Amino acid sequence: MKPNRALALGTLIAMNLSAAHAYDVVERYKIIDDKLKTSQMLEPIGHDFFFDVSAAFNKNIKDVIKDVSDASKLQGTDTEKINNANIVLTKYDRTEQTVKVNVGLGFPLPSFTAWDVKFKPNFRALVDVGANIGIRNQRLTNQNLIDLFKDSVPAELQSYILTLDLVALQGQDVRTICLAQFPSAASPANAYCTSLEVGKYIIPSTQDPTMTVLAKADAKVGFFNEYTSGEHWFGNWNLYVLGRADLYQFITGTQIAKGDSIDTPKTLNTETTVQTDYRLGYRNTNYSIFGSVEELKLTKLKDAKTGSKEHTYGYDPLMRFQADATYRLGGLSLQPFVGLHKRSGYSFSEGYYVGVSGGAHVWGDRLGLQLRAMFDKEYITLSPRIKLWLIQMEYTLKKPVKSEVDDVRLTAIQSIDFRIFF
Repeated sequence: MKPNRALALGTLIAMNLSAAHAYDVVERYKIIDDKLKTSQMLEPIGHDFFFDVSAAFNKNIKDVIKDVSDASKLQGTDTEKINNANIVLTKYDRTEQTVKVNVGLGFPLPSFTAWDVKFKPNFRALVDVGANIGIRNQRLTNQNLIDLFKDSVPAELQSYILTLDLVALQGQDVRTICLAQFPSAASPANAYCTSLEVGKYIIPSTQDPTMTVLAKADAKVGFFNEYTSGEHWFGNWNLYVLGRADLYQFITGTQIAKGDSIDTPKTLNTETTVQTDYRLGYRNTNYSIFGSVEELKLTKLKDAKTGSKEHTYGYDPLMRFQADATYRLGGLSLQPFVGLHKRSGYSFSEGYYVGVSGGAHVWGDRLGLQLRAMFDKEYITLSPRIKLWLIQMEYTLKKPVKSEVDDVRLTAIQSIDFRIFF
């Protein structure tokens, strides 16, 4: 093989390998979020009045936030501040930090029977806010430069940015480059770049470490209905309105040094849709199995406002299958289970889980202790829970089963849930 062809082939292989191992903050958030939702699903609310609040977070997310905040306040020259910010990012290279908060409340509606099916409807309002931060020492791309902007970028400016030579232009102000390319005041790109603050978006070195952030907020309001048919069939059918906004932003050491690490968009990309969940299960004596689809989009009620960024997370539904068995002896119970879940962004092999719950309960399950242990591809999960009549408290620890998964250095995730129900 000729040297030039060998070099070209080697470059192509290196590019493909790099792409294969590229970190995707959105896909990682999906699988982490769905693992946390699995833990929530294993503690159903039931047909009650309830108020529930929970929070989950990586054990060292406070250290990351503090270090980034301190780097944005450092005194010195621009070069010193940028170098310090890059040192902070390099410290957390190949790590991710996740935080998630849930708040829910609801009340039961009168039960009824129709067509030999017994329905237990509930009205619920649920808020889910979460974020994932991925830090990587990887090569900056032209698309990453577009993602630096907090608001929607005009199409003609996006097309132009994709043609830029970032190596030749590093250190230059995107505003200046843009206005030179689009001098006409009639151009949307000119109007957009004129509105930018001078020196706010500087093209950084293509080799510096970077931070990618995905944040998402969901609000669900609607009817969540359990049903049973005969002694074997069970499930639920939920119909609700979903309001969703997300934020995807690429951040460099330069942005951190300037105090612009995470900007709130001028216009949130909130969309409103109608969605449904459906579960169908079969139970025989103490064994049960079910399949479900969750967050299935039916129709859009309201588009995001003009000028906001397109959604990054999307509306792909979550599919789930689970089988379990329940054994009881007096006030003692044991429930082994196995399941898997799948959403666009990860495979079924990444969404399997096996586990067992054991507990001791009295007074109609209102007083008791429970311990759940669960294993999946990435974590061993331990969840002790206590019920005290109208109050339930649960602590969950997700401990990594190995130090790295898909070139991500995993850290433990903790969550706390507090529920009042009656």
